[in-house]
Amino acid sequence: MTNSSADLSPKRVVVIGGGISGLTVAYALGQRSPRPQITILESLPRLGGVINASPFAGLRSVDESADAFLVRAPAALDLARQMNLGSELTEPATGSAYIWHQRLHDIPEPTMLGIPATRAAIYRTKLLSPGAKVRASLEPLVAKLRGSYDPHDCLGALIRNRFGAQVLERIVDPLVGSIYATDADRFSLLGMPQISDLVARGGSLMHSANKVVSARVGGQAVFAAPLRGMSSLVDALRAALQIQGADIRYSSTATSIEQPTRGSYIVHTDIESFGADAIVLASPARATAPLLANIDKNAAQILAASEHASVVMVGLAISREQWPSHLTGSGYLVPKPVQRAVTAASFGSNKWKHWKPHDNAMVLRVSLGRDGLPMYENDDDTILKLTLDELERHIGVAFTPHATRITRWVDSFPQYRPGHFARVDKLEATLRASAPGVVVTGASYRGIGIPACVHQARVAADLIFDTLNS
Repeated sequence: MTNSSADLSPKRVVVIGGGISGLTVAYALGQRSPRPQITILESLPRLGGVINASPFAGLRSVDESADAFLVRAPAALDLARQMNLGSELTEPATGSAYIWHQRLHDIPEPTMLGIPATRAAIYRTKLLSPGAKVRASLEPLVAKLRGSYDPHDCLGALIRNRFGAQVLERIVDPLVGSIYATDADRFSLLGMPQISDLVARGGSLMHSANKVVSARVGGQAVFAAPLRGMSSLVDALRAALQIQGADIRYSSTATSIEQPTRGSYIVHTDIESFGADAIVLASPARATAPLLANIDKNAAQILAASEHASVVMVGLAISREQWPSHLTGSGYLVPKPVQRAVTAASFGSNKWKHWKPHDNAMVLRVSLGRDGLPMYENDDDTILKLTLDELERHIGVAFTPHATRITRWVDSFPQYRPGHFARVDKLEATLRASAPGVVVTGASYRGIGIPACVHQARVAADLIFDTLNS
């Protein structure tokens, strides 16, 4: 029997969302044989999603969002090497940082995401009161008495139970909150795999953290970044996709999806429509929900219930004469009980050797806002005043920046509430049953960091390819 010409034509995959997840899916599919025809729909006039960089303070490229990726989770590092960026990777010049509580304190060491790995880490720090130190040091005993405490998949509940309130509020929550713009008391334990893996080992979290910290290779970098900024990874992916023949549509917003027959789809945008054999939904969950309304209302309802937090990133260039010479760390975090607007500040020119303007200025990046503390609706003048007032309160210097940049990341940080992964399981099962060939991927689902997004994207590419060829 002879196949028809339609059977021999390339399958078409529409990828909705041109962030790191959507680009990685498209690139991974473009490496397959037979190679499907790829169309990427991006609502913005640029690619990258929440990854973006621009010139600032005389520097060619300063990140406006994430400025590095985690090395221990290898997916992003592998992708950078695939994009021939391996020789351009650098690591932070300093690993030391601070937590502000009435004054700047060194982050206790050794710790793992704020979890004390030894009693010495507890007793050396002045972040904790004497009573809180005694309570935290009893964690191994608490572990024996109460076992693995995880009744509600809540990170905050776990840490409070094991170490007491101050370890959570003054150490763990500032670290987790700075990564995910979240509140640990409303965040899934499984959303922090490094900590949930410690829980899975059983017994004392302190002892398990100590084993992990002790096993680390001395001097091994924790983070890496391309010298030209994280957006160079996006630029390299775009170039690779163009070579593969992908069709990238900028300023093209998907508005709805139809399923005329099972496994056959039509994607409508505000400009045109595309037929598709498979669809990758790599856009934020809440924005994705309306697209599924015509295909699966249950899936659409699950996505519509997703929550996102907003952050404002303020870039500042400060003259070196104004900068306190004793502040040599990479920045500081602010615990929620003492937060007003600023949640974290990065001393960029300390952190990165290549962030050194010709006038020797200090480049700072200051984060405002988080889950439950939106700041983006303030105008630029208000945001700048809040930033400078808070820096003066924390550091003790009234800075007069000679360059400023304000970037609003609205609804850009997915919030993994307790029970998040059970809801994602249900969503994926629902789509498999009603819409074969429609796959969700990205930060809204199974991991927020860049390595997690790259890994998810590769899994999504495998699912799509298998569906197209089944």
